Amino acid sequence: MKLVLFEQAGRAPTYGVLDGDGVRPLDGLLEATEPQRQLEELIDSFVRLRPQLDSLAQTSSAIPLADVRFLPPVPRPGKILCTTARYAADPAAPRADLLMTLKSAESVIGEGGTVRLPAVDARWEFVPQAGLGIVARGPAKSVTADGWQTAVFGYTCVIDVMARGDQQFGRDFWLAKADTLNPLGPCIVTADEVEDPTRLRVRSWQNDTLAQEFSVSDTNDGLPEQVAFATTVLTLYSGDVLACGTAASGQRPLADADQVSVEIDGIGRLTVDIQRTEDPGA
Repeated sequence: MKLVLFEQAGRAPTYGVLDGDGVRPLDGLLEATEPQRQLEELIDSFVRLRPQLDSLAQTSSAIPLADVRFLPPVPRPGKILCTTARYAADPAAPRADLLMTLKSAESVIGEGGTVRLPAVDARWEFVPQAGLGIVARGPAKSVTADGWQTAVFGYTCVIDVMARGDQQFGRDFWLAKADTLNPLGPCIVTADEVEDPTRLRVRSWQNDTLAQEFSVSDTNDGLPEQVAFATTVLTLYSGDVLACGTAASGQRPLADADQVSVEIDGIGRLTVDIQRTEDPGA
């Protein structure tokens, strides 16, 4: 099942089920009114709500896609964990220990949104890192690698925009936490619809030129290890996001007016625009 957060003229943002005909809204199905709370309710009550969700295809009319605007399907996560897992790496290269960094809810934008690069001087570059995103089902703490899927509600596409420049005191990681630098979407595909997430392929484009391409299986730090590692340190709550790393190859610096897309088999395609903010001290 593909779940989307959408809006249309004259209506507040709400969730719906995406199918070939359009979007079927979840009218009257959720008690919460604020979108992030709606998502958390969907996650926590999914088993109970599933029969009603399945019946939507027969009982509700689809809103044409041309009449809706997609919003980020996780609009305001409690936390976003970005892992340093690397895919399609040189097997002869030294293996680095797995690490994770945090991004804020303000870093999230959705399909058709604009990444606004921080106002810094020309010594800094920003690169888009395509990857698979896990939408958590919680609370999940000290999850084992064997039981990692108990902490997973679904999957989405992620673009983790990373800074390159002065690494002293972690300045590159600090700049990468800026608003709008973590697009995700266009939907959440529920975990029961993805038979084997390790077989998913991730592709990205920069101005219609292929940039990154890799398989989720091609890493030393797989999804089970990433979820287990994350939950040894932090508790994952419903609606948190785990951005599961990227490939080192294919990353290119962003420029003003660029367009970046990421596509994952069975999930969809997420496209955003890039806008560079002028350094006021330049």
